Amino acid sequence: MRITNKYKLPQTLVALAKRDEYSKGESDYSVTEIISPPRIQCLRRKHKDHLTSDVADMLWSMMGTALHSIAEKSKVKNYVNEERLSVLIQDVKLSGAIDIQKISNKSVKIIDYKFCGVYAVQNPKPDWEAQLNIYGWLVNQVKGLRIESLQICAMLRDWSRRNYEKSFDDYPQASVVVVDYPIWDLEKTEEYIKERISLHQDAKFRAEMEDDLPLCSDADRWKNPDKWAVMKSGGKRAIKLFDSQDDAIKVKEEKGGGHYVEKRISEPIRCSGDYCGVAEWCDQYGQEKIESERAS
Repeated sequence: MRITNKYKLPQTLVALAKRDEYSKGESDYSVTEIISPPRIQCLRRKHKDHLTSDVADMLWSMMGTALHSIAEKSKVKNYVNEERLSVLIQDVKLSGAIDIQKISNKSVKIIDYKFCGVYAVQNPKPDWEAQLNIYGWLVNQVKGLRIESLQICAMLRDWSRRNYEKSFDDYPQASVVVVDYPIWDLEKTEEYIKERISLHQDAKFRAEMEDDLPLCSDADRWKNPDKWAVMKSGGKRAIKLFDSQDDAIKVKEEKGGGHYVEKRISEPIRCSGDYCGVAEWCDQYGQEKIESERAS
């Protein structure tokens, strides 16, 4: 990946951004790879020499790298920091780097650090749940330990004391919080792993054959369902939003004349914001933009 410096930030930050210390070892797949969309992974491999990122956009990833480096050096009894475990499954080697393992009485508590926004804590992410459960499965396979709990230690970059003092019901109490995630049955986790590996192997084969890649789902693309808004003529804001067009029409008719229904098409945020890093080479997103432009 090529690192740019559009805003002329200090070269020390540029040097830090260029330090790529991540390694999945000798494994075929990492946990973060298999839980990500196969299409994105294939496009990243294909265009790896053309990927770019600006230093200003890499602040939180650099903070994460620094945190992991510091955490690796800390020594606390019964805690294992920054350990990479590997297991052979379906003839491929899967590995995962686990931030924290707290081991006691043949059981393990797994904790993963995340720099994120408050929204991620208020709306638990399925990918994080899957990631934690695969980490738990790896520990169980390698060490034979029972999974006691799975947690995210979330460091909230946009936390505000003012918002907390407004007493929002689900607003985090501090800028760093620990969030518990559900523990899956080990058999369920293993089946999920096998399914994800198969999806990635199939996509990789398609890419090698220059065939069409599997499409990303709405969930993969961070796209919420479309909404229907009941609007008042001349008004700028919706009176109410509905998941169903029929429900919106019903309310519009109850309101009488001067009201209408407007469809709010949800945006695929991961694509439009290029959070995947490969939006410019994605024919799925490219075709969708063409159709959207025609419709408008």
